[in-house]
Amino acid sequence: MVVNSFIQSTRALLIKFGVDAPDIRIEGLTLDSREVNTKTAFIAVKGHERDGRDFIPQAISLGARVILAQTDDSQAHGQMEMRDHSVIISLYQLPSMLSALAAAFYDYPALKMTTVAVTGTNGKTSTVQLLTQLKDALGTRSASVGTLGSSVFEGENTQWVTTAAANTTPDAIRLQYVLADFVQCEVRHTAFEASSHALVQGRLSQVKTDIAVFTNLTRDHLDYHGTMEEYAKAKRLLLDQPGLEAVVLNVNDEESLHWAQYLNAKAENANAENDSSAIDSIKKIERKPEIIRVWTGFEPSSDVLSTHKQPQDRHCFATNVSYHSSGIRFDLVSSWGTAPVELALFGSFNVSNALSAIGCLLAQNERFENVVRVVNNLQPVPGRMEVFPVEGSASMVVDYAHTPDALEQVLKSARTHTTGKVWCVFGCGGDRDKGKRPLMGAAAEQHADVIVITTDNSRSESPESIASDIKAGLKRPNDAVEEADRENAIRYCLARANEDDIIIVAGKGHEDYQIIGTQQTDYNERTVVARLQQEYKK
Repeated sequence: MVVNSFIQSTRALLIKFGVDAPDIRIEGLTLDSREVNTKTAFIAVKGHERDGRDFIPQAISLGARVILAQTDDSQAHGQMEMRDHSVIISLYQLPSMLSALAAAFYDYPALKMTTVAVTGTNGKTSTVQLLTQLKDALGTRSASVGTLGSSVFEGENTQWVTTAAANTTPDAIRLQYVLADFVQCEVRHTAFEASSHALVQGRLSQVKTDIAVFTNLTRDHLDYHGTMEEYAKAKRLLLDQPGLEAVVLNVNDEESLHWAQYLNAKAENANAENDSSAIDSIKKIERKPEIIRVWTGFEPSSDVLSTHKQPQDRHCFATNVSYHSSGIRFDLVSSWGTAPVELALFGSFNVSNALSAIGCLLAQNERFENVVRVVNNLQPVPGRMEVFPVEGSASMVVDYAHTPDALEQVLKSARTHTTGKVWCVFGCGGDRDKGKRPLMGAAAEQHADVIVITTDNSRSESPESIASDIKAGLKRPNDAVEEADRENAIRYCLARANEDDIIIVAGKGHEDYQIIGTQQTDYNERTVVARLQQEYKK
């Protein structure tokens, strides 16, 4: 275990943050009081929903010798208090210190590998997974962190490790721990999802990031960010990551132009600072290299980038795209070369995801011919437009789509892969952004032939109330079928669909649980669909 390899003195660790602490040896850090033991320091900070300081008594009862507690008083920074056998050290602005604190404890693991951070509303998981597959195929031991969990990539034998919080991006302490674990496993390349929550909360602030990837921006998480403008700003925080050398942008998403404007402004400010320092004849200012920008996506019209493209920019576009029952074909046209590509993936968005991954590899100076050689072997990502053919009935497709745009893209993509009907089984999560529910309904009605409204993670809300919110976006609400039980909803479609139809089962994807009320029950949609697939073979 990593914690056994990073025994540190609290004195050596905290002196970096202006605190003269006692010499107590610890083997790990944790934000979860339930993980506390005599060798682990408990970090007590105020979170979005809970205040970790309320759990200090529990940490003391579990034997914590060191507790680092957030204080809102700048004068109290470094003050210490003994309770039983525990020393409580007050740290001012502790939440913003977490990433740096963990990086120092685990010996700055991100510096020992190439790191790629992917953000955007949709496509983060797929882009991270496709990139990790490709990098591994090119001979570099690789790992990933995100919605699926964290793991060193081992092909079909990959064992995902998830946390109790199940965050897209782990907390600042856990993320540094995971990266340190990867270093010990001789990983040299890690791709991770950077959620808007994580960026705003500073979970990545001291994670050296070589390449930033932006996929797209559509409505999501407004219950947290409030407005689309704030949500977009949160995503752009990725451009302030330390060590950034390249940025991969989706030319087909307008928000990418805002990213380009931000980068241009940063470059101008940096040049101005360097120019103002030129009068100093003694000190020579060494300029950092320009950030490489790689534009990816479906080839745009010539004027799209006219005011944003820089001479050093590069591109990685898809042309002549065609969709068939087994996947996608397109021509890859890039600054590095041109080649035909065939993918066993479904959906136009997977063209965009694959191009983002390819752009990352080429920005890392992988040889173009090697990238083209391995890209045709890409495998579908679990729970992301994952196809389950069914004998004598429609094919079922499991996808994680849980936003209006994601659902629309999934349904439109399904249409390109079939000559039959498109069926859609979906719901919406409870205790989350209610405004997107009618939008989800509208997207389903517009792009599917038959829609079946079912239960997602309803949490404290009633499934009937959520279904009613969804139906508010329908022009023909009486045409929608309601079936609260997800498996029965899928069976309803299978019993009525034709062989050339496609059934989209959206919302759960890779998840292996369902939350109804306060109860979390086992539910793995991929397992359910695979069982039905076998059942229909008989």
